[in-house]
Amino acid sequence: MASKSNVLILGGGISGMTAALSLAKRGVAVRLVERASRLGGNGLKVCCKAIDGECQLCGGCLLGDAMEEIAQTPDIVIETSATVARIERRDGSFVYRTSGDKDDRLADAVIVATGFQAIDARTKGPYGWGQLPMVVTGREMEEALVTQGRAAWDGRLDRGVAFVQCVGSRDEHAGRGYCSQVCCRYAMRLARYLRWRRSDVAITIFKMDMQHTGRDTELVWDKVAGDVRFVSGLPAVIRRAADDPTLAEFLIDDTTAVETRRETFGLVVLSNGIEPQPDAGVVADLFGLTQDDFGFLATDDDEVSTIAPGVFAAGCCQAPRSIAASAFHARQAAEACASYLGGAHA
Repeated sequence: MASKSNVLILGGGISGMTAALSLAKRGVAVRLVERASRLGGNGLKVCCKAIDGECQLCGGCLLGDAMEEIAQTPDIVIETSATVARIERRDGSFVYRTSGDKDDRLADAVIVATGFQAIDARTKGPYGWGQLPMVVTGREMEEALVTQGRAAWDGRLDRGVAFVQCVGSRDEHAGRGYCSQVCCRYAMRLARYLRWRRSDVAITIFKMDMQHTGRDTELVWDKVAGDVRFVSGLPAVIRRAADDPTLAEFLIDDTTAVETRRETFGLVVLSNGIEPQPDAGVVADLFGLTQDDFGFLATDDDEVSTIAPGVFAAGCCQAPRSIAASAFHARQAAEACASYLGGAHA
């Protein structure tokens, strides 16, 4: 494959960076376009959950490694605070212009790695997110640990912690009848982290069931099973406790114990999932792509090739994935892209 090949990558999260690095190692020139002011995407909000130096394999470290490596790779041009304003197919290649450039540029192939957005927890209105200060999302918990440090939640553990799973995903009524792949694992890792911060904190995970969505799921389960209470059932409504408005209260229909009871907690963490970016349809139209029933970019059976020749999808824009799974998928997209370049421009 000739070194003059050029690839446009849209999105500078873990998927976009991994695809860029993989192609650069193959002698391909890459232009990485990111809408935000810096690279990193959603991964910037994932906290380190290491306990006494023991990595919990959440994948957060992969982002830092990729950012460090990409800064040292000369064949990758990074354009931040920019989007692709227009693109057209011309003689088998792509002519495009970004919002931050006045000149047209040429690409031999494109990888779309535009990521995801977290599901708005307000879609679960009865859970009180945005109204009850003791109700937060898993994303908010992680962000606070990133920005405020490892003790961010130490003062909120006195009255117990509840994790409520499947907030927004696996919800046919909301048009999201899919598993977000990450919520069970990040809830269990955060629960283990909080127990490490304070060994006497009582933690309960309310679930439909625990999804085994990766090879690490059983490992994480084994680490928390003896320290965390699991309840098969989800609350219908979360509200302030009548006898103490600083606590959250809800009725739970425990399907395993076959009973309904009232429980209160000082902190409730809503494990909200993953959905397509709001402008996923705009991106699809721009590149001549299709979307699946849930709005993610549709691909062939290889899960990276799209309906448009020379355009590939990487990471969570194609389906929900963990950081590690997104990086693996991005390498697959880069490999397919390299094969396309080799066949088209040999």
